[in-house]
Amino acid sequence: MGQEVSDKTSIKIAVALEDIDPFEDIDIHYVPVAGNKQAIVLLVEPGKKAPYTYDGRPYIRNQSTTLRMPKEYYLGLHHTMNPTIFEGLTNNNCTIEDLDQERIRAVVRMAVFKGRLPEDFITKSIPDILDELSLTISDKPTNAAVILFCKDQRKQFNQSNLQLARWKGIDDSEFLNMKLYKANAFDLYDKAEEFLVSTLPLAARIVPGQSERVETPAIPYSVLREALVNAFIHRDYFHPGTSTSVSIYDDRVAISNPGFLPEGVNVELLSHAHKSVQRNPLIAHVFFVWGKIEKFGRGTTNMIRDCKAVGNPIPIFEEIGGGFSVTLPLKESIRTITYQEAQEIKLTDRQKDILNVLRLGQHNRSQIIKKIDVKLTDRVVQKELAKLKEMGLVKSEGKGKAIVWVSVI
Repeated sequence: MGQEVSDKTSIKIAVALEDIDPFEDIDIHYVPVAGNKQAIVLLVEPGKKAPYTYDGRPYIRNQSTTLRMPKEYYLGLHHTMNPTIFEGLTNNNCTIEDLDQERIRAVVRMAVFKGRLPEDFITKSIPDILDELSLTISDKPTNAAVILFCKDQRKQFNQSNLQLARWKGIDDSEFLNMKLYKANAFDLYDKAEEFLVSTLPLAARIVPGQSERVETPAIPYSVLREALVNAFIHRDYFHPGTSTSVSIYDDRVAISNPGFLPEGVNVELLSHAHKSVQRNPLIAHVFFVWGKIEKFGRGTTNMIRDCKAVGNPIPIFEEIGGGFSVTLPLKESIRTITYQEAQEIKLTDRQKDILNVLRLGQHNRSQIIKKIDVKLTDRVVQKELAKLKEMGLVKSEGKGKAIVWVSVI
């Protein structure tokens, strides 16, 4: 039907719109209906600054009713739309004394060595270092400082978790080794890196003219480090009970973290040069000065390049199950035989003797013969090694006369 619109009406509308926070420029149109009456039309596009409040309160629509939004829902929505807020909040549960000051000093020394922090950082106090890195507010640690450096497990966030698993085969039906850690991001990174390096196999070859064998990891260490760093600096730290996970299967490694990709980045962009959008810029900056990130926005393309350089399949990036995952396929499938499985395999005494020698370290055939009490010919040892290899208990490395044998259990 329309209504009579006066200056007072326009002022009331303008005042009401000013109570919406953050401010949005909403188009208002006055459409003639009949006589001196007009319809008031407000054109509202989806906002990019959500969540919004009116008169300091958030609201939610439930069918035909507008209700006050529950506080927990609002906080979760606020973090989802503005994820950097959480890491920058003051933490009242942890003090500067609860932070790992030795680790902070080590990070500073590495940052100065790499030219990413001025030399005077070496002599600064811990509070001054944290202040310079925007990790404190009024001498209190931020959530980012706690995530990065808090050494008191009781004061660390419940979501600062890391799950490590070596699965049997290519699915999650049975694991060979499982570990769960709760600690700061630096300690968790060290645990994850150690697990990957110690669990993944090394291919070895003898290069003429070199006294030591050349070892090549199943996945380039640069790729593993980049995937780990990304998992820690881009993960969603807001929700308790979540964790970063590292899973090793016979045919791949999967590194996952809670939280989808930041707005402005999608899976397709990761295979090409793209702008850097950081979910946790404070945490990311500390990893950068530490030297674990070379250039923002280049990490995923460098991973693809390094995999191609050694003939490995390229990484697979996915958003799945409320989080992000990078899968690193192996060039050759691995199979770990457990000691219990080996006990059930019927071996001859000769095969057991050879296996016991190899469990002490790698040997060539001549060295194996010398360490076995029973006298065996080179031909016999060669046949037994072939049988053990077929059973998946040993593997050979190198070529020709440089071949050495290694136990895989």
